[in-house]
Amino acid sequence: MSEGFARIAELAGGYVEARILQAAVALKVFDALEKEDADAAGLAAAIGAEARATGLLLEALAVIGLVDRYGTRYRLNDLSRTYLLSSSPRNFSGMVRFDALAWDAWGKLEDAVRSGRPARPPDMYQTEEAETGIFIEAMDSLVNSRGDAALTADALDLGQARRLLDIGPGPATYPIALCRRYPALRATLYDLPGTLRITQRYVRASDVADRIECVAGDYRTDAIPGGYDVVFLSNIIHGENETTNEDLIRNLSKSLVSGGILVIKDHILGGTPTETAAGTVFSLLMLLTTDGGRCYTLDEIRGWFGRAGLADVSRVELPVPLTSSLVIGRKPL
Repeated sequence: MSEGFARIAELAGGYVEARILQAAVALKVFDALEKEDADAAGLAAAIGAEARATGLLLEALAVIGLVDRYGTRYRLNDLSRTYLLSSSPRNFSGMVRFDALAWDAWGKLEDAVRSGRPARPPDMYQTEEAETGIFIEAMDSLVNSRGDAALTADALDLGQARRLLDIGPGPATYPIALCRRYPALRATLYDLPGTLRITQRYVRASDVADRIECVAGDYRTDAIPGGYDVVFLSNIIHGENETTNEDLIRNLSKSLVSGGILVIKDHILGGTPTETAAGTVFSLLMLLTTDGGRCYTLDEIRGWFGRAGLADVSRVELPVPLTSSLVIGRKPL
């Protein structure tokens, strides 16, 4: 009985800890503590906040384990120093800011369930430039902090590939990692113009920019370039409905050379319990923010591949802490 009550109480108030973290990131609390510890008054002065309220926030951050308190002063711990500092290569703050952006949409979940319609315009965060920046930074933040790109590169053998097409690359984290892993590989990044303007900044800052080109377009309506050994889609199909995905896979099959492979990375329902749980909950975010998107089963994806003429379809599990898989299909010779 007590464990059951504790679980319900945890679920009912789970938003509180999320909002504490989101507020601390927005106020740059962790960055302000990077060089030295501080008391509430000193930190308040550094972040432009009120001292008493800052003290309450710091106490809450200490209780949930994101800062350490000793006496009247507070300092970062290993967790916050690794994942919540802007200077950290594993900084997760971008994803925290994106979760804060989604706050209002989650507040309308009941309405979305009643109507079946999204709680915000299903624009893939393209309408407002500031939202586009938050979205792309979040994708880069998530992948870098969790290690997705390196683990995905480990799971793929692209030693014979020379040309890769990445559909919807966002911050280009995956194609950059793959080009680093395979010196003979060249990549084409295909994304919406608003996103691609940000993508180009990540590409220019990389050490493989000379092997990456950017092509603006909308895969729903525009021509997709062809002649590729590999077509890669990470976290794309969950944002689209079944019909759009079937059309997309059919078009991408045409972009492959004979013997080329199409690789989807996404939450696959019916895989491991952890992956299925993550995808099931994530499908609700798609209800709130897309026009009919959700996570899909391997059988559904296998059906799209088969009808697009792709064969030898397989699923490759990715290791913890990832909650996604690769689905790979080959265009016959």
